[in-house]
Amino acid sequence: MFELGKGDPLECREDCLVIGLQQVPKKFGGLLGGLDNRFGGALTELVKSGDLSARAGSLSVIHTLGKLPVKRLLFIGLGNPKELRKEYLKRMFGKAVKHIRKMRWPTAAVFLDTFCAGTVSVKEAAQMLGEAVPMATYRFAGYKGQPNIPEVQLEKVAVYIQAAGEKPEPAEHATPVHSSVAEEAEIRSGNAEHVNAAGKTEGQPVKNANLQTGTYRKNNGSPEETTGAALHRGYVYGKAVNTARTFANMPVNIWTPARLAEYAASLAKKYPFEVEILEKMEMEKLGMGAVLAAAGESKEPPILVILKYAGKREWGNVLALVGPGAAADCCTPGENTGMAGAAAVLGAMEVIGERKPAKNVVAVVPVADNSINGTMCKPRVVPANDGRGEMRTGTGAVITSMNGKTIEVRDTGATGLLMLADAVTYAKQYGASQIVDVATLTTGVIPALGRDKTGAVANCDVFFERVLESAKEAGEFIWRLPVTEEDKDSVRSSKIADLNGSPNRDGRVIRDGAFIGEFVEDTPWAHLEITGTAITGKETDLGPAGATGVMVRTLALLAEKMAEQD
Repeated sequence: MFELGKGDPLECREDCLVIGLQQVPKKFGGLLGGLDNRFGGALTELVKSGDLSARAGSLSVIHTLGKLPVKRLLFIGLGNPKELRKEYLKRMFGKAVKHIRKMRWPTAAVFLDTFCAGTVSVKEAAQMLGEAVPMATYRFAGYKGQPNIPEVQLEKVAVYIQAAGEKPEPAEHATPVHSSVAEEAEIRSGNAEHVNAAGKTEGQPVKNANLQTGTYRKNNGSPEETTGAALHRGYVYGKAVNTARTFANMPVNIWTPARLAEYAASLAKKYPFEVEILEKMEMEKLGMGAVLAAAGESKEPPILVILKYAGKREWGNVLALVGPGAAADCCTPGENTGMAGAAAVLGAMEVIGERKPAKNVVAVVPVADNSINGTMCKPRVVPANDGRGEMRTGTGAVITSMNGKTIEVRDTGATGLLMLADAVTYAKQYGASQIVDVATLTTGVIPALGRDKTGAVANCDVFFERVLESAKEAGEFIWRLPVTEEDKDSVRSSKIADLNGSPNRDGRVIRDGAFIGEFVEDTPWAHLEITGTAITGKETDLGPAGATGVMVRTLALLAEKMAEQD
């Protein structure tokens, strides 16, 4: 899809050239010097008349009418260059890409230097563009009949860079970088059906689309992360977000625990992962009463997926990423919020597989279908893990978790919370030195923080700061909530068991965090509650309404940054 353009961007022959327009006195000076002259001063007149604006967020299309080889100029207003930030720039790239797709233009060029201002460097702009293109073009077609009108895809984006102090190597020395992430997610069902990352069901797998980039060095020849590599990195992140979006958008009767296990196995074949998939009988032997209680008597048995990535020769100092998936969680069709935690972890592992950071990572993904023959959220019967037969997991039931602690179940909808109890215990058995779990446990986070902020609970200030640093760089807002001794006492308040699974509804995010903390114990840990941020009800510049793929970038960045710092 991407390629680095050579020469003068004004001489490109794509369907449009995307240019950032900053609010400065000489709008067509500097890098854009000579552009207005090619139009005989007409662009300046359009600025004066208001038809061409540098106002932040504005979009203007000017036809070149043969004055330039490129057919159109697409101007994106950036506003005050001193106020330009990475996340805003990514949204502007997404806005441009959405317009290009709407107009059915198959090719585009981007004059990347015109988007660099304030604190944004060329490489940062390249990464934002790499993320924005796949995210903005994403759509989940679902399973409706498709019209016969052929769909026009954005097939090529030529990126032109003329940054001072940085020149592309000669073509004979340039090393192209190809992205295998462009292979869409293939999820096989019994009839060998494939579902691509755009959510469209097809008879055959989607072909691999290569990302062509070049290698850049500073004039002094010193190696560094190249501009082309930054573009590629962004593309990898953007595609992984789309993978997570699809998993949370897919209907619960299609994205089952068995299908997720198949997908995990395919990741292990594609990347340097070891995979372990625990099924119901193995969970019973290990005493995973909490996961088994979450699944109940559903016709779909639960699974526990483990993906192990050894970024170092010795297995130690392990980062564990834990994300539960509830394949049926009283959700609106097409908005499987219960799967969002598992989707975030699998998306992050896709990035880790591509980027290969020098960090040991283990992903633990428990998945259960908490419905009974299509009926959700009702009391159910499960085998006891202590060999005493059967016990109900409705209100008032007591179950025994993997680490031996007993739990009084007072809320039959606490599927994710129960799965996390056994999942973090199992992660510790894999040698986890730090744990991050991502889950959709309660809507209580929404009135507290809204739908644009992820709630967080942590037991270690130092580790949480590392998570927060990664979230800030990813542009994903998280807010830490306090856990007091009173909250911990409340979780331990059951009269008949070690723990109370649902002491009360007040401060539910905090109490859920305190509950998970009982199983994490002293291991540095952070819980990320994404019920509010996992789904959006409106279209944005970077994607449609529906699943957002939130926390994929934060988790992947955390692994990369820890590899650099440890």
